[in-house]
Amino acid sequence: MAKTDSKDLSRTFSTERAKRLPPQKRALKLLGRITFWLLFKTSRLLRPWIVELVGNVLGTMFFVVSKRYRSTAIANLEAAFGSEKTPKEIRQLAREVFKHFARESLQFFRLISMTREEVDRLVEVEGLENLDAALAKGKGCIAVTAHYGNWELLARKLVILGYPVNVIARDSDDPGMTGIATRIRETAGYKVFDKDQPIIGAFRRLKNNEILGILPDQNDFQGIPITFFNRPAATATGPAFLSIRSGAPIVPLFARRLPDKRYKLVIYPQIEFVPSGNQEEDIRTLTFLLTAAIEQEIRSNPSQWLWLHDRWKYAREVTGNARTEC
Repeated sequence: MAKTDSKDLSRTFSTERAKRLPPQKRALKLLGRITFWLLFKTSRLLRPWIVELVGNVLGTMFFVVSKRYRSTAIANLEAAFGSEKTPKEIRQLAREVFKHFARESLQFFRLISMTREEVDRLVEVEGLENLDAALAKGKGCIAVTAHYGNWELLARKLVILGYPVNVIARDSDDPGMTGIATRIRETAGYKVFDKDQPIIGAFRRLKNNEILGILPDQNDFQGIPITFFNRPAATATGPAFLSIRSGAPIVPLFARRLPDKRYKLVIYPQIEFVPSGNQEEDIRTLTFLLTAAIEQEIRSNPSQWLWLHDRWKYAREVTGNARTEC
C-alpha cells in the first residue's frame, strides 16, 4: 500500500488560506489540526485493542462534554425511535453512537499503516454478485452508501478486490484537513472527487464502467425534501440525476461493524427503477427509493449511523407543507 507523503501533508497546512474567525473557533480548528496530525504520525502504533479501548473512552468523554452534539443525537433518536424505546434506552443508544464514531475515526488512521492483506482479512463480503451484475451492463455503477459502519473500509476493500473505485466527498469546514484526508484516501487506490467540482468527471468514470461512490445521507441545502425516518429531510439528488442521465444502475452497499470487531460489506441488488420520461419526477422517485434503502440499513444497526449530525435541519426551516413523498 502506498505511503502518504508527510511533506505534502505539511504543505497542506502551510498553504491553507487564513480566515477571519472568532478566537474560540480558531482555537478549535487548530486543536483539530493538531489532533489530526498527531494521529497520522502515530498511526503505526495503533492496534485493534488500542482502537477499541481509546475509542470507547474518547466517545464517552465526547458524549458527556458536548452538550450540542449530545442533544442533537438524543433528539434525532427520540424522533426516530421514541415510540419503540424508553428515554433510558435512547440515551444509551446515543452514547453507543458516540463510541462507535470515535472508534471508527481511530480506525481510519490505523488503515494508513495496514497492508492490503490485513484489510482484506478484516472485511468479509456478501452480495458481490450484485455489484458484478450492475457492472455487466457496461454503464458503470453508482454505489450509494452512508456515514454508517465504516465507509472508508468499504472503498478499500473494493479496490483490493480489483474494482476501479471513485468517490464523491464533501469538503470539511477546514480546507487543510480536507486535503490531508483526500491524500490518505487516495493512498488506498481510489480517486476522490470534490462534491462541488464539475460533474463531467463523474460521467467520465461511469462511461469507463467504473464505480462511483456517493454518501447522500447528510443535510443538503440544495436538495429536495424526502421522507427519512418519517420526517422530511433535505436530500441530495446527485445520485439519481447521474443514474438517469448516464443509465448507470444504483447499488446500495454498506460496511457493517460486526460483534467480533471485524466488518461485513453487504452489497444489495440494484434499485429497480423504470424512468417515466419526466426527469424531475424521476429524480424525486429514485431519490426516495435510495433514501428508503439507506433507512432500512440504518434501522438494522442504529448505533452505527451519524445521529449527531442534524440531518433534518434545513427541511424544518424551508419545507413547510412541501410534498416529501413520491
